[in-house]
Amino acid sequence: MVDDFTHKPGTAWWLDQEGPGPYDDMETRPLRERCLLGFGPVAGPPIFPTAYNNHKRIVQTEDYVMILAEMVHDARIIRLNTEHRPDHMRTWLGDSIGHWDGDTLVVDTTNFNATPALRAADENLHVVETFRRVDETTLIYSFTVTDPTIYAASWSGEYPWPQTDEKVYEYACHEGNYSFGNIMRGARILEREMLAGDSGSGGD
Repeated sequence: MVDDFTHKPGTAWWLDQEGPGPYDDMETRPLRERCLLGFGPVAGPPIFPTAYNNHKRIVQTEDYVMILAEMVHDARIIRLNTEHRPDHMRTWLGDSIGHWDGDTLVVDTTNFNATPALRAADENLHVVETFRRVDETTLIYSFTVTDPTIYAASWSGEYPWPQTDEKVYEYACHEGNYSFGNIMRGARILEREMLAGDSGSGGD
């Protein structure tokens, strides 16, 4: 998609270009704008903190670990002690497989589609994460990112996850997202204004 901010604001600049415009179909708008993924990889992988709604709920069973992100209520399912899905089965959050190394949960994620949550990454993204409790109220989360399409080398990071007694609230994005409809309506107004100006500019 063409970056809207490189053009003159308040004009239907896309009418001068061939093919569909960025506001012709709601399904071509960015995933974050459509409330399908969080703003940044808040559910991962890798998992980054964002401007708000950073709480997580972790549910653990013998065969699965579920991490529910408060932002856009992404529920990430980590399957334990098994194999990755076939290569053609790809998703935004990838396919996460975990195993325990002592008291550390190690999670290997592949099988991303072309637009994972990590900005600029693609289907070649590979993320290895570890979750390690260091005391009764703190997890240390670490990650290593590899994507030969965009990075010359792997890169890593880690930060603490403090435990909280606060609730993980529903992220009811579209229930109050009046801006999405207004974006599309605004585009139609700009198009009418531009076409009216073109039709009237010829004169007699």
